[in-house]
Amino acid sequence: MMASGRNNYAGGGSINDFAGTGSRGADAPMMHSATHRPGASRSGARFSTAVRNNPDQHADPWDQISDEHRGEINDCFQLFDMNKDEHIDFSEFRYALQALGFSSLSRPDLITAFRSRARPKAGWTPLPPITGQPAPASTPGVVDLRLSRDGFQAVAAGYIAARDPREELLKTFLLFDKGGKGMVTVDDLRGVVKELGEDVPDHEIRSMVEQFDVEGRGGVSREEFVGIFVDR
Repeated sequence: MMASGRNNYAGGGSINDFAGTGSRGADAPMMHSATHRPGASRSGARFSTAVRNNPDQHADPWDQISDEHRGEINDCFQLFDMNKDEHIDFSEFRYALQALGFSSLSRPDLITAFRSRARPKAGWTPLPPITGQPAPASTPGVVDLRLSRDGFQAVAAGYIAARDPREELLKTFLLFDKGGKGMVTVDDLRGVVKELGEDVPDHEIRSMVEQFDVEGRGGVSREEFVGIFVDR
């Protein structure tokens, strides 16, 4: 995603975001207030209290995504609107989506998405005919279309809202898992707390990991980490 000065850990914030006191959007890989699991300790609750809300599948995608994602979409548009006319062409559109993390979309899919919201650029007219050559297109091609900020917001929000939330969680897991061990250990979480400048007692850090280390392997696995956040 775009680098926008936010902390690398799941979009920034404090360790309290992981403790159930944050105010992130429903689709961000952070924890927000909800009912504690039965038997959860206070420190364990700090690591896992909230589960994702289930957004209305019929709602406008822009309303389903978090404020942070909306900010990132606008940042990308601003960055790739090279001539600052509040419109982007297809190439700028493609690079803006890549900056948001959508680098694997096929060219046909990108063109379809772009055409769905783009409009002919100002002053466009068909090319004049040339004797002996095929007649020019009477409608604008992709190169002649421009996408407004509102159009980009709609397309990008649709992609983000449709994304599997586990992808975001796994990206966050990789940031926590120093060295690619396949688990988040006490030392990993201690390092996150230090980088965020938070004051969390060491016994609470240990308790967080121990509570969700279901298999007793000395750390929270990928599956256990995702299970903390995803409603089952």
